Amino acid sequence: MKNILIICAVAFGFIACEKPAGEGGTSVIEGQVYKIHTSADPFTGANTDTLYYQLDSGNDVFIIYSSDESDVYDDKFETDWEGKYRFEYLRKGDYTIYTYADSTVYLYPDDIDNSPKITYDYPIFRHITISLNNSTNTLDNFIIEKNQ
Repeated sequence: MKNILIICAVAFGFIACEKPAGEGGTSVIEGQVYKIHTSADPFTGANTDTLYYQLDSGNDVFIIYSSDESDVYDDKFETDWEGKYRFEYLRKGDYTIYTYADSTVYLYPDDIDNSPKITYDYPIFRHITISLNNSTNTLDNFIIEKNQ
């Protein structure tokens, strides 16, 4: 009888525990990364036309097992040839997905051909909540604009 009580107590402890967001579940987060190339009017600096878009292959996409953007990432995925990424085996909870976009600033925008430029990366964040087990959650696409 004593052994049955101990087994029931241990089983109840496992059942009653609420597990935080992270690995060990049955859900998926997936999406795609695009890069849009635009041209700028050299006289006004305004974007004039989208030249083309491409799927951004080989781009790192990061996941944080919370909704706090300042946390260190928990895992990353390199996009495939179609710009797709997929995080599997996730539990219910809040997640933050992000990737980096590159940007170029010309120090003399009136003379782009002769201007020194500064290139830097900045993060683009998406938040998602998984509320059901065994679910596939698709995020809006990351669209990264690259000026020419």
